Amino acid sequence: MKFGKHIGHVFAAACVIIAIMVSGCGSARVSLMNFEPEFNMDQSAYEGKHVYLMNFENQANNTSIWYYLSPDKKFSYGNDTFIHNYFWYSFHAGLVKAGFLVSNLDNPDTSAPAMWLTLRSITDAKFSVDLTVQLKGITVFAEHYVISEPPLLDDQRTPDNLEKRAYKMTNRLIEIILSDPGFKKVFI
Repeated sequence: MKFGKHIGHVFAAACVIIAIMVSGCGSARVSLMNFEPEFNMDQSAYEGKHVYLMNFENQANNTSIWYYLSPDKKFSYGNDTFIHNYFWYSFHAGLVKAGFLVSNLDNPDTSAPAMWLTLRSITDAKFSVDLTVQLKGITVFAEHYVISEPPLLDDQRTPDNLEKRAYKMTNRLIEIILSDPGFKKVFI
């Protein structure tokens, strides 16, 4: 009987620790559930181009698998999936909006250029990522991208404003990649 009682305490403590880890260690949560691609560029050159969107990889030591943080760790950004999935689904939506015909691991177009992103450092102030594109197993394009946003004033740091800012940064990242002449050369 005593053994079972202790297991219950250990289980409860483990649940509390996991809940703290998933929630961002007490920081205010900023949802990343409502991303919509918005671009300030003409993306018509990509209309009808094929791309094979591979899995994205999170190698950013300043994130968890579930969320990324503000530099002061007062806000965590995430949703109900892994943070690299947020970027994958955002890129999928952005590429579709740009006119690409996007295939993925569930329905691959192995003749299309294969593209994936590696997250290197992600905060609400700066995204640092590596993009790789391969054609028939050979890397034809690899580039490192960094985008940043100036900090908001303290009274502007609300979850709603920070969510909009996160989407703005994601849109800028996608737009910078789509505007890159080396990236364009692969597809056009």
